[in-house]
Amino acid sequence: MEAMNDFTLKQWIIVVILVAVVTFGIGFIFGKNYGLQHALVETNKEPILTSQSSQEPTLMTIYVTGAVKNPDVYKLNEGSIIKDAINIAGGPLDNADLVSVNLARKIQDGEEIIVPFKVDNNITNESNNNGSTAKNGKININTASLSELESLPGIGEVKANAIINYRKSNGLFKDIKDIVNVSGIGEKTFDMIKDLICIN
Repeated sequence: MEAMNDFTLKQWIIVVILVAVVTFGIGFIFGKNYGLQHALVETNKEPILTSQSSQEPTLMTIYVTGAVKNPDVYKLNEGSIIKDAINIAGGPLDNADLVSVNLARKIQDGEEIIVPFKVDNNITNESNNNGSTAKNGKININTASLSELESLPGIGEVKANAIINYRKSNGLFKDIKDIVNVSGIGEKTFDMIKDLICIN
């Protein structure tokens, strides 16, 4: 009878061990599969996040000046055009010369956009009559015509118009250095023309 009881106890021990092994095995397999599925889900999410971030617009920094209401530095989305730049700067002034501006051109990052003023023909004609070339061959920036100003290095049509409009709004230049106050003309341009210009 004792032998029978001992055998039965051994059987129970074996059964308990088998149950524990099976339970551990099932738990291990289930946990491994769950971890794999979770990793796959996380992996599948990554392209979605990348796709969303790539849809954020790229901003372009520009400087709008000249014949606009609020000249300043602005940021516009990539693909914006010159017309958008003028509008964000408050729109054109009444005497803005939009005919000479390509409003449909796309802006470039870091670009300076100068909206020219309309040229007053009376001022231009008066400049031509008074003469603008001094005896020493220098250009008188107080009386020079559009074409004479354009003959200076670094001065194109837009900057020449800006000089003429500056004279109209602020009066004659009192010193050649004052030309750097004109929109679009900086120290670099002044260094190129300082020996070629005068004020009387």
